[in-house]
Amino acid sequence: MSRVALLKVPDYREEGVLEAFHTGFSLLGLKGDFFAGKKVLMKPNLLTSFNVERGVCTHPVVVRSAAVAALRGGGSVSLGDSPGFEKVERVARAAGITEVLHDLDIPLVSFDDGKTEVKFPQGKVCKTFPLGVPVTQAEVLLNLARLKTHNFTGYSGAVKNLYGCISGRSKMALHMRYNELKDFSRMLADLTGFLRPALSVVDGIISMEGPGPRRGTPRPTGFLIMSRDPVAADAVACTLAGIPPREILHLRYAHDAGYGTARVEDLEIVGNSLDELKIKGFQRAPAYQREGRWPPPFLSRLFRNYIIPLPLVEKGKCRACRVCVDNCPAGVIRLEDGKASIDHSRCIRCYCCQELCPHEAVELRRRLW
Repeated sequence: MSRVALLKVPDYREEGVLEAFHTGFSLLGLKGDFFAGKKVLMKPNLLTSFNVERGVCTHPVVVRSAAVAALRGGGSVSLGDSPGFEKVERVARAAGITEVLHDLDIPLVSFDDGKTEVKFPQGKVCKTFPLGVPVTQAEVLLNLARLKTHNFTGYSGAVKNLYGCISGRSKMALHMRYNELKDFSRMLADLTGFLRPALSVVDGIISMEGPGPRRGTPRPTGFLIMSRDPVAADAVACTLAGIPPREILHLRYAHDAGYGTARVEDLEIVGNSLDELKIKGFQRAPAYQREGRWPPPFLSRLFRNYIIPLPLVEKGKCRACRVCVDNCPAGVIRLEDGKASIDHSRCIRCYCCQELCPHEAVELRRRLW
């Protein structure tokens, strides 16, 4: 039975978060040799360069607390990620994490500087992953996620955070290869089965609701979740947010493949109870297409331009920076008259353009007629 530590943490005061990590380790039964003498790689959510108040990236105090725990445990610690389109150094600086790394003398590594093709024969849909070299060299993967909504996958937490272990532009190739939500979710489940992070932490002290994972609204929710099972950690986070865990396909598929537990009733939850920390009125991602909702599959392709949300460029905000053009997995965006233009007939609805646009010039809207 997977054990999940659920801890009430009202704010980011450092002493409170450090104490929560200490308590969580104790509740999970993590022994003193968990980090000792091992190469520990911290993988936070470093999506893009926003300041900490926006709630986009893992909070620096959570990163500091995890790092202190690993260093005290005798680990050799580094931190890395592969952001959407920017250099990891820039995103870490904007998120307030560079200062933490400097204070603790922890190196920052980029997953974009080199990749290793690793084989996973038992994968359901993906049997080879192009991982950043530091990921393949780590002995302990410390997965530090942020609780957020996600317009494509519905929810972003511990499992979705692992997608940043894919090196650089290989993420675009996988988005294109697995451009349907079911296939992308199965790929995420396979990735989880291969990586098996040693510990996953979901930062829900301040979560993101609404049109996440980048443009949603930060909301104080007051908890940390810790587990050796990333699927279980996400199942608890979803339950607290009022999202049925198995409605999130990557959690369902990971559960069904035996890579974790998405059934909350099968978990051992220690620390605080679910009832103590449930979030009231949490706003879901507006563009997420939940399975079983209209349209039925035989109509969705025929009418997708009308009933499935489209990414639409607000011309007044577009600055022709080319981020959407250069990072569109399907290659269907180009500049016309100095503004981005999307060919919706070939758009795969991954919403990477909306997620990555630094000027918030892409909106998701349903066009009924």
